[in-house]
Amino acid sequence: MLARPSLLVAVLMLGGCAAAPSSPPSSKTTTPESVSIAVSDALPASGYLPEQSAVAPGTKYVVLQASGGSLFLGPILGSANISSKTKAMAEEVKGTVLSVDPEPVALDAILHTGLPVNESSSTYTVKPFVFMQHCDDGKFRLSLVFHVQGNGAGSSWVGRYIYDLPTAYDDSRLKSMSPADLANYRAELSAGAAALSDLMQRDLKGELPMKGTAVNFGSLYIMGVKMGGMGIYTQPQEIHFRGQLIEETDSYVTVRLDGHMHNTLMGGGLAFGVHRTSRKLAHTLTPVG
Repeated sequence: MLARPSLLVAVLMLGGCAAAPSSPPSSKTTTPESVSIAVSDALPASGYLPEQSAVAPGTKYVVLQASGGSLFLGPILGSANISSKTKAMAEEVKGTVLSVDPEPVALDAILHTGLPVNESSSTYTVKPFVFMQHCDDGKFRLSLVFHVQGNGAGSSWVGRYIYDLPTAYDDSRLKSMSPADLANYRAELSAGAAALSDLMQRDLKGELPMKGTAVNFGSLYIMGVKMGGMGIYTQPQEIHFRGQLIEETDSYVTVRLDGHMHNTLMGGGLAFGVHRTSRKLAHTLTPVG
């Protein structure tokens, strides 16, 4: 697949502090036999969500978009304008697929994996939610997320597991979902929860590889907006991230990407974590070097 390097992307992704590694929890903290889960109906703290994102009120859907910024506004006013537009969009789309709560779907899938669920005393807490990115092509792309944090004294590990839902929705379709559309969405969400439950269980038990084949990986679900200004842009199909391809089949790939959970969308805020996605949804998947 196409992979074209971008200096602009490199500057944005590598500027400031180094990317946080997406790695399994230490085996010193738990053993495979001791792993247990609590499923929370709360969202992660704001510091674990991308900057400029907005939660659709009363839901577990986190909306992201990039319109509203401008070189003429400068970084502070531009960021505030993007945040304002994102909040307005979150208000507009509530009541559509957002009426489907991902938490019980995730809990059901986790129970089917056989992981012990212990709300009062658990080694990890899972907070399921959905990223909802509005892309340059006018479509919303949704990803189910399991945000996982270690519990107990001295446990600071945080992980993110992401499954890209195959169907993208334009504005009109999203705001006027048919019964068939909602049924399809629920089915995709359930399939995603099953896939993430399996990935999470294996990672927490040390069975999922930390490293595989070093690759450049790109998907509109991570970055669906162009970058640049003054008439010079990098299109989203040209943007990719370094990662480790740790599993692949004829139909899907699993990639572990480093990054920062609290970066903006355009800074790669959706990159961090273990991504499970259909091959059809990845525009770039090429070995590094």
